Amino acid sequence: MDELHLALSPTEIGRIVGFLGYGRTSAPVWFIGLEEGLGKMNSDDTIKNLKARASFDETMDLREAHLRLVEKGRPIDIEMNPPNTQVWKYMAKIMVAISGGDWKNRRSVNEYIRFRLGRVSGETFLTELSPIPSRKVRERTWRELFEKLDPELEENIERRTTRLKQVARENTSSLIICYGTKRAGDFEEILGVRWHDATAQIRMSQEGRYLLLPFFGNGQMSHSVIGGLISKGLLTLEAGRP
Repeated sequence: MDELHLALSPTEIGRIVGFLGYGRTSAPVWFIGLEEGLGKMNSDDTIKNLKARASFDETMDLREAHLRLVEKGRPIDIEMNPPNTQVWKYMAKIMVAISGGDWKNRRSVNEYIRFRLGRVSGETFLTELSPIPSRKVRERTWRELFEKLDPELEENIERRTTRLKQVARENTSSLIICYGTKRAGDFEEILGVRWHDATAQIRMSQEGRYLLLPFFGNGQMSHSVIGGLISKGLLTLEAGRP
């Protein structure tokens, strides 16, 4: 594959790179991951979806955004057939736990994903350290193509990072949950915090408003981590929290 097959203008790449996330930035709970995933999309779907992402606003409703995307040539409707991603499932488990519900109940978790996760009127905002989609952590295929097509890519990424920092620090009451301990330093830089150990698998900022958990996919996250969050009272919406 080369840049001739990826028919994106620098302006379109700038819009893709400028995307902040799904839901509303004023939501009481943020989730910050590593990079936008591609799931099981093949290369044809990915190219179509990158073109569609160039039409995204700075923030989008998760369902509305995915209705513009395709997988195996068909639109993605998360209310009808949500993608089977562990990342979304652990987000939903945590949110069900915060509400005091049965976070181990599969139906409750799936219902949260279908109707509440990343919605503009909901309780969550989903964002990433990197705005460039990839199939696996630190894959550089699409970034290298973007670099060939957009000479201002690095500047656009830096502007997006600055914007994310600004929005995160404006939302002083949001509980911000980062996932991906190998990038602990990057999360610290974005949020202006220093991590402290709460348990062997949970790190937190001094005041407890920022949490760092294992990555939500690839078998790194587990129910024991959520149990630890609950036992430590870190998912209780206390004063000073959302």
